[in-house]
Amino acid sequence: MIVPEAVAELVRGQPQVGGDEQVFPLLTVDAAGFPHVALLSRAELDVDGAGARLLAAVAAVTTGRNLRRDRRAGLIAVEGTTAHELKLEVVELLEHDGMLGLAFAIVEHEADSLGIPLRPMRFPATDHVAVLERWDRSAALLARLGASTAD
Repeated sequence: MIVPEAVAELVRGQPQVGGDEQVFPLLTVDAAGFPHVALLSRAELDVDGAGARLLAAVAAVTTGRNLRRDRRAGLIAVEGTTAHELKLEVVELLEHDGMLGLAFAIVEHEADSLGIPLRPMRFPATDHVAVLERWDRSAALLARLGASTAD
């Protein structure tokens, strides 16, 4: 299954400093079976060139541990009146510069809408956030991972 175009449009590109950006919850399950959430931005997400895989750069230790163990995750993205729920499976893992790069296959996609305008979680993109979240390292890792999935 390819990455749905509505979701691909939401995650492609880099956050713009000074802009208002969507936060994308990435859900994993810990060793005891409880849910765990990591909040990602477009700086940490992308789609491979073929549109077949969702790419992620993750620095969170707990999320990385959960993904190495279980190799499954969920992602929520909101646009307009639709909440997109993606069920994901890790198909490639790459460690670089203290971060974990992941290529996910889309196992299932559900677009849920009642026609009611939704407001996704958002954050103000600032230079400070870019440094804290290591957007430069995320971009390098996503580019490296995207190149490896092109093979």
